[in-house]
Amino acid sequence: MRRTLQFLSALSRIAQARLHDKYTWQDQIAEQCERLGGVYIKFIQMLASHETTKHWVSGISTDMAYEQVPYEPIDIAKELGDKMHNFAEIEDVPFAAGSYGQVYHAKLLTGEDVIVKILRPSVRKTLRQDLRIINRITRVMSWMTKGMVFDVHDMTDEFSRTTIAETDYKREAESGEWLRSYFDQRGTLVIPRSYKELGSRYVLVQDYVPGISLASAMSQQRQGKPIDQVVYEATGSNVWEQLTTLGKEALNAVLYADFQMVDPHPGNIRLLANNKVAMIDFGMMGKAPRNRSAFMNMVGEFIKIYEDRFEPGSFAASMLAFYDMELHDALQVIARQSSGDYVQSLETFVRQFVQSQAGDGLTQHYILDRQMARMFNEVINNGNKLGICVSKENVMLVRSMNMFLSTMRMIGEAHGERVHFTLLHNMMVEAYQEALEKGFEQRPVPAMSDERAYEVTANWLTVIAEKDRELYGYIMRRRLA
Repeated sequence: MRRTLQFLSALSRIAQARLHDKYTWQDQIAEQCERLGGVYIKFIQMLASHETTKHWVSGISTDMAYEQVPYEPIDIAKELGDKMHNFAEIEDVPFAAGSYGQVYHAKLLTGEDVIVKILRPSVRKTLRQDLRIINRITRVMSWMTKGMVFDVHDMTDEFSRTTIAETDYKREAESGEWLRSYFDQRGTLVIPRSYKELGSRYVLVQDYVPGISLASAMSQQRQGKPIDQVVYEATGSNVWEQLTTLGKEALNAVLYADFQMVDPHPGNIRLLANNKVAMIDFGMMGKAPRNRSAFMNMVGEFIKIYEDRFEPGSFAASMLAFYDMELHDALQVIARQSSGDYVQSLETFVRQFVQSQAGDGLTQHYILDRQMARMFNEVINNGNKLGICVSKENVMLVRSMNMFLSTMRMIGEAHGERVHFTLLHNMMVEAYQEALEKGFEQRPVPAMSDERAYEVTANWLTVIAEKDRELYGYIMRRRLA
């Protein structure tokens, strides 16, 4: 009850600030979420990483969200219990604090430098109740934002699932060891060892990772120091080579790994000596997409964009195939049974539509600036006229991709050059070429009945008819021609 009252008090302050124009909407949201802490800060991060929701929280400070969450008192000896005797020393003051955990430097009796991450007591106390509150809020938001590419309530369901997993440090240790084995075989990213025998549900012990966090490097860049100089002085490494490796490996993991770390915010990326890159924090994990071919095709379409070969029709079709897998599967079933092809009709319409927008300054800006997520959401699929809804299983993966792309863009724009164009192009080409050469295992697609295919397609056409009569008429004419 107390937590609910705290939330209602925060909501009231936001409403009053909005009414009296005392603060900007985003500043007040940030202030109240920081006051409530834990789940609310992480939920804001999730909204900020999606193109269709990030404008709600555009004033959130990345420092607040990633690395400068206030500390809270924790009795370390009590948390470790009888495992305390394994440590030669543990610092009393945390050197980092996230929305869920606080991190302390320590040394084992066997000599290893480690970190001890402890789940905040406040998070344990209020987690379930906070998730219920957010769930109720997003039920209303889902009704108010009906027809968006992302169903806010579906996003929240997935957020709740990953949050419960992320606050189980025993599970995170297992995830970390799985990833360490995967990347050790590839010889690329550095994943710290997790000492599962020393941890618990609320305590995680891992090897300490040196170097500099990408968040810290970006913070110094915002203060006017070139990021390549910052990283070189701290580690002797080439940051552009490091980021290319990181991006390539993240893309490859979608095609080759069973699981991915889906929280690649700058605070979880460590830049090391010898051009090595480390990833930390494995609480938020996602499964590989069911349709890996669709993901690879989407990467291929993005490569065309960076090589000035943008094809809006095939780009839209690739987004449809990856985002809304059920709809894509249904359209494939329909295409196999008749002479009409809805996807081909959609491609032709989108191509002609984008050509008709050639004189529009905003459209040209998005194309030249390679802002293809905004191009898709605000031009091609404005108002979600294509009737797409991101499959629930891909929500966190799309969030991860958006977060990484936004980070690369921020680095490039702060550098004063479009270095992110080269970075993104290189990492995509390297991953794409490896996939072409080695191939990858495509997970079997569950069979869809004819009845279900026609039901899904009919619902999709109904949505299109409501949102864009011209598109609906074009598809139906092509279908019946």
